[in-house]
Amino acid sequence: MQVLLPLKEFAAAKQRLAGVLSAPERAQLFEAMVDDVLNALTAHPAIEHVVICSRDRAAVWLARYYEVEFLHESQLHENQLHESQLCEQQASAYGNDAQCSGLNAVVNAAARRFAAQGATDLMVVHGDLPLLTECDISTFVERHRAARGAAVTIAPDRRRSGTNLLAWRALPEFTARYGAQSFQRHSAQANALQAELSICDLAGARCDIDEPEDLLLLAQNTQNIALRTMAYLRDSGVAARLALMMQSVDDRNIVDDRNMNAQLSGEMYGRAD
Repeated sequence: MQVLLPLKEFAAAKQRLAGVLSAPERAQLFEAMVDDVLNALTAHPAIEHVVICSRDRAAVWLARYYEVEFLHESQLHENQLHESQLCEQQASAYGNDAQCSGLNAVVNAAARRFAAQGATDLMVVHGDLPLLTECDISTFVERHRAARGAAVTIAPDRRRSGTNLLAWRALPEFTARYGAQSFQRHSAQANALQAELSICDLAGARCDIDEPEDLLLLAQNTQNIALRTMAYLRDSGVAARLALMMQSVDDRNIVDDRNMNAQLSGEMYGRAD
């Protein structure tokens, strides 16, 4: 299985965590999460080829460390123009709000490039899935390989709105449609193309780290996974800060419960009088 790992510039990653992490912390967290994802991918026997596509220098060093291919976004420039035009032509069929630039243009241009090189299957993985395990990858790859002919396999996020793992085969017309409700858009596109659609609900693929609540869930991880990410959270002091935040939320909930109980008791006694 060939894997594409598209990575935005690390300094611009995880903007929605700005309320709880500084810009340097967000960049360092993202690098740690990508490190965990690469560790899981490169250790898996079913993953034959990994390509990192990015313009960030940190991604170059990670590619060298894990001995995987690095593809600079600039090398896809001509294909990206073609993909943007194709995306716009298909927007009416798969949703007018679909994004036709950025991540989608990069993924689609890379997919065309790999297909021209002879790749038959492509799996797209994102870098903010530190809880992704080898077991998750095995389940996903096996489900995809079990399909006959044209196939699309998706692992959605925990809200079942986003697409965290995506693979397709024998579908030159299929295009990545990341953005709001991408899970629904990718599923609809697979059905429209009469491909065999498989949905994999995987524990490690459900939790992409986008929102502060995702980070709080990650901080509570006690399993022997996401080692680099958990080490960063611990050593940077972010984990301790998150623990205080969670304690503050718990304390507020206790106070709210007590106030509610007091209010209910007052209403009950008032009716009794």
